[in-house]
Amino acid sequence: MTDWRDQANRLHAAGYLQQFSNMAMNMCVPFWWSSGPKGGAQVRQNGTLCYVDTGTRRIGITADHVYAGYLADKNGYDEVECQFGGSTVNPEDRLIARSEKHDLATFDIPEVFVSGSFRNVYYHNALQWPPNPIQAREVVLHGGYPQVLRNPRTREVDFPFQWFATRVNDANDERISLHPDVPNTHWPGHEGEQINDQFHGQSGGPVYRVVDANQERGEVVDRLELVGIIYNRVMDLVLARPAGLINADGTLAE
Repeated sequence: MTDWRDQANRLHAAGYLQQFSNMAMNMCVPFWWSSGPKGGAQVRQNGTLCYVDTGTRRIGITADHVYAGYLADKNGYDEVECQFGGSTVNPEDRLIARSEKHDLATFDIPEVFVSGSFRNVYYHNALQWPPNPIQAREVVLHGGYPQVLRNPRTREVDFPFQWFATRVNDANDERISLHPDVPNTHWPGHEGEQINDQFHGQSGGPVYRVVDANQERGEVVDRLELVGIIYNRVMDLVLARPAGLINADGTLAE
């Protein structure tokens, strides 16, 4: 029987997987906030925010509990400043919709936010929105900006991106379940290294399927397709919301 890791290993050997890693990192940013006076501000929390051009609207997507954490800290601390990547923002001014039920929040993200952000950030340009639903046993890439890897000691806070290849354990119209445990998670190019299993901060991070190149569409290389947004980890599973819960205009399903 073919091992599910073979697809990831072939892509890694061809050099595509590193390109996909860079693409995934550059299509999402840390959603983070700090409090206190400049020069002595303390980072409070962070999550992950995905930048997406659905073809109808340019939006940012994260988990609602990340946004709720920001609102709670803004209420509880002085001089709270929020950033999407390297762009200072008042998220409440950009909010499109939020759903406590689905743990999703969406924001209007103009081009100036993306072009002025840290690193080489750009939108995920969806060929269709929503994408076709992910199915159980498909291999996906998922990741984000875990808090435990955050380095606040540099002048500019450093947020390392972490991502993995894994199989979908189960999927339906409201939830995608992924295996984060080491035997079922693949970290191509990092064989033998200790995998960080503290996922806090990856909430709002992307789940991508790798789509084979379609010659009829003139595609010459495989591409990534955003199919889910991470919102929780429960025991041995990482949970994500299907992209189909997010409408092309950024509003959310009831």
